[in-house]
Amino acid sequence: MRLWPSVFIISLWSISVLAIAKTEDDDFNLSENYVKKLTKDTSKDVTLRVEGVTGELKTNIEAYIGQLTEDDLNSWRETLLRLRKATREASEAVGYYQSEALFRREKNQVIVTVKANAPVIITDLNLNYDKQSEASNDIAFTALLESLPLKKGQIFHHGRYESIKSLVQNLALERGYFDGKWTTNKVSVTQPTQTAEINLNYDSGTRYRFGQVHFSHKQEGQPLPLKLSLLEKLAPFDEGEPYEAEKIIKFNRALIDSRYFTEVRVRADPDPSTENKEIPINVTLGADKPNQVDLGAGYATDIGARLSLAWRRPLLNENGHSIEITSEISQVRQSIDFRYGIPWRHPINDTLQIIAGFKREDIDNNTLIKNAILGIERQKKRDSGWQTNESIRWSRESYNKDNGEQGQSDLLLPGYGISRVRTKGSKTDPSSGDRQYYQVEFASPDLLSDADLLSLRAGWRLLRTYADRHQLGLRADIGSILSSDFESVPLNMRFYAGGDQSVRGYDYKSLSPRDSTGQVIGASNLVSGSVEYAFKLTPHWRLATFVDTGNAFDAVSESLKVGTGVGVRWISPVGPVRLDMAWGVSETSASPRIHFFMGPAL
Repeated sequence: MRLWPSVFIISLWSISVLAIAKTEDDDFNLSENYVKKLTKDTSKDVTLRVEGVTGELKTNIEAYIGQLTEDDLNSWRETLLRLRKATREASEAVGYYQSEALFRREKNQVIVTVKANAPVIITDLNLNYDKQSEASNDIAFTALLESLPLKKGQIFHHGRYESIKSLVQNLALERGYFDGKWTTNKVSVTQPTQTAEINLNYDSGTRYRFGQVHFSHKQEGQPLPLKLSLLEKLAPFDEGEPYEAEKIIKFNRALIDSRYFTEVRVRADPDPSTENKEIPINVTLGADKPNQVDLGAGYATDIGARLSLAWRRPLLNENGHSIEITSEISQVRQSIDFRYGIPWRHPINDTLQIIAGFKREDIDNNTLIKNAILGIERQKKRDSGWQTNESIRWSRESYNKDNGEQGQSDLLLPGYGISRVRTKGSKTDPSSGDRQYYQVEFASPDLLSDADLLSLRAGWRLLRTYADRHQLGLRADIGSILSSDFESVPLNMRFYAGGDQSVRGYDYKSLSPRDSTGQVIGASNLVSGSVEYAFKLTPHWRLATFVDTGNAFDAVSESLKVGTGVGVRWISPVGPVRLDMAWGVSETSASPRIHFFMGPAL
């Protein structure tokens, strides 16, 4: 075994040279293999077997040696030199500086027997920030010292040593220290004691600050699509504030999430030559596709075919107003809704929504309900992800029953809601996430209403994916209406269960108390839940099975209904398309029902 000097210095330059040499070897091998494929080289690959060591050391030796061929066996003397060099470099890279190796060839196999010997242990690790630099007082750099990938007493690992430097440099770039540099980056390895001392000193220099934000249209000479005062509110920072790359990302996301623009480019261009150390932010915007149209379709045994159409114009004018019209048509339900958005204190996070709508609905084929609404909502989005909704809406309902009963009622409903949606992965096909909402509305004869009521609703959704193929979805909804005279509560405010968004296997809104003639009349309480398992066959197809349970009831003694079934999921570019066949297992002679619809997982 070759003996090394007792003390030597490993610098950034020496490690870089090894890395470059290794990269050139890899590039050469890749090129050589590619040429062999083109020329249909018939050389057989040689098996490499590394013995005596396991884990990262073994893996690293295999990676450094790479693929061997019969040509390597035929020129064994040259190959042996390369094998010794690769094994030594691979061992040293993970902290074994005194490893020993023997090489032999047997037929189409090369066997490397390695004895690792004692590793190099870190006896001292010092990472300091220059006292004159701003990073010495930056809490993010202080916190980094507690999470370094190498610590005193551990094996000296080249990759983790480089990771320390990368972490510091990346943090410096993320927090605006663009003039940062290493004043000391030195590792002293002492043999035969097999110890290492690491000394690092970083001079961050002056931290840069946000400069002026410049907005421009992607087509030169065109006016900005949104007023400058509104655009400036979308920036999550002020001029002169310390720079953070995360805020540039947040700014870009806010511009995209506003849905005002079809093209967004945000650039921060630091200039080390400037004396004021301010970074101008250049934003380029485009809004050349003002109209958005969505078309949806579905089918269920109980309601037949269903079509939905939505048209929206996210940016109606330079004041940031928006408009959206949605409609749905099926055999039992027809509706149209109008929504006009106006920025309030913030274009995205605080808006007013003027709402209007009309719905015609046939419940259980014996009750026809017509409902018109008009109202206003204030939607506020919090940094925590929660969204609040303060609303007041007027609702007029008229109904006709097959037994001749009819009526009309008006409600003025102040309300408050809070909700949150969190997802990971694709927006159209998240791998995990959760959703929860809570809503309260009330009406009183003292506030221009024909009924006295307090309506409470809450719901939860949970989605998890395991081992990339197994997906579990949970759903739960509850609701309750408190009223001194429940008979006066309009039918459209009451609770019903059944259908593809409730308990599958039962007709749409068929689970509810009934009157003496057998017609559904709605309930004061609602409970429903679902457990669904889906198995991924391909990236776009899944098989699913589910169990739903729930009911709408007045008396707590009422039992819950259970539905179960199987389904297929197609993950389309616009979201999941679901085809289910379900049975109401709580019934003695239940026929299967088909549910076909599009909808998000949460």
